[in-house]
Formats: sequence, C-alpha cells, structure tokens
Amino acid sequence: METPLGTFGAGRGGSHGADGDHEFRSIRRRVRRRMAFFRMLFTYVFVIGLIAVFELVAGWHSRFVLVVAAVWGLFIALRFLSIFIFDSLIGREAEHRMIESELRKRESRGQ
Repeated sequence: METPLGTFGAGRGGSHGADGDHEFRSIRRRVRRRMAFFRMLFTYVFVIGLIAVFELVAGWHSRFVLVVAAVWGLFIALRFLSIFIFDSLIGREAEHRMIESELRKRESRGQ
C-alpha cells in the first residue's frame, strides 16, 4: 500500500512486494505440499504398524495388512512422484522456467 510516508504491505502475506509476494506464495505452496506428504507418510507407517501388531497378536491368519500396505503404498508412491519428481519436470516450476526462458529470448532479440 502506498502512503505519503512510504510503502507497506497489508493483509495476508506481509510486505513482500508484487513479485516477492508471488514467489513467497509459490515457495510456501511447495513447502506445504512437501510437509503434507511427510505427514501422510508418517500416518501410513503408524497405521500399517498398528494393523501389523494386531495381526501379529491374532496369529497372522489373514494378509490384510499386506493388501492395505500395498494399495496405500501405491498411492503414496504416486504422490511422491507428483510432488518431488514430476512437479519439477512438468509442473509449476517447469512452467516458470519456460516463461523465464521465453522472456530472455525476447529481451535478447530486442522486442
């Protein structure tokens, strides 16, 4: 916000300026996605461990824990790929790199 005494940020996000605010939000979004993945992974390990203990006490008559671990593990693996691998290849980061590359090309051509 512009005032006679200077510029300051108001509202959510603090005083990051236009470009800084966008970059801050982008980084925060990426960090939150990664933290959410680690919370999901912790929950997976805890729940599968708990089910395994119950099955061990019951005598391993079924393979329920293996089925749950395999299916849930598949979804976690896909989420891992989405957050840590594909995001940098075809996600927002890749889009940002392509835009910057195009802007540099235009600047070098004098447009």
